[in-house]
Amino acid sequence: MLAHGKTAIIFGGSGAIGSAVARAFSRGGAHVHLGGRNRDRLDRAVNDIRAAGGSAEAFVVDALDGQNTEEQTERIAKLTGGIDIVVNATGFMHDQGKELGELSIAEFRGGYDPFLVAFFNISKASASHMGGDRAGVIIGVVAPAGPMAMPGHLGHIVGCPGAEVFTRALASELGPRNIRVLALRSHAIVDAIAAGSYTTELFTPKARAMGLDVDQWLGGAAQGTMLKRLPSLSQVAETIVFLASENAGAMTATVVNMTAGATTD
Repeated sequence: MLAHGKTAIIFGGSGAIGSAVARAFSRGGAHVHLGGRNRDRLDRAVNDIRAAGGSAEAFVVDALDGQNTEEQTERIAKLTGGIDIVVNATGFMHDQGKELGELSIAEFRGGYDPFLVAFFNISKASASHMGGDRAGVIIGVVAPAGPMAMPGHLGHIVGCPGAEVFTRALASELGPRNIRVLALRSHAIVDAIAAGSYTTELFTPKARAMGLDVDQWLGGAAQGTMLKRLPSLSQVAETIVFLASENAGAMTATVVNMTAGATTD
């Protein structure tokens, strides 16, 4: 098993991506700690993992609160003796659709500020409990908009490459401490909405504006890729488990492209 005996913390563990990643790490033999804002959804994910024979714990955390994030991370590190894997799968509602004339500065900042603050807080809280003789890896999940140019996504398009640049810069700092830093850039995930993703609230207005339902909108997004399909939760989760394993031990400062060819850089 790729993650046997590892301690993995999944921030955003109550979400569709985070809970799928937690399940995948559990199947890989990791002891999983799921952190998020929704206790009920965290508990459901933990119960599913335990029912399948895995080891999982839940904790409520606000990744936008640096002190809260540090306290929860330190608690887990003391409990487990150290942290091997940290995944940032947090997500925040933001505007996708308004163009410059309609967009407020708060809405613009909402497309990047919470995403970068959470990534910073999670990384800062975790790094001091990783590395050295116990190799560590921090992996962030990033939307695909960075290389794109499209109207109505000004803040979002700024935020996506910001997270990717932060990944590379952080990797340069943490590499000498035996901590790898990676990002996984995913397109819209075909089964995330069915799994309860907050992206339902993002994609539904966009679909309605085009006279479509969400499934039809996702179908159109799939046709815009080279492979004519979108990634699945399972594919994203299992790829993250691989990236955290020793099989990917020479990979750092890298953005892994899972957009089915929608972006190529």
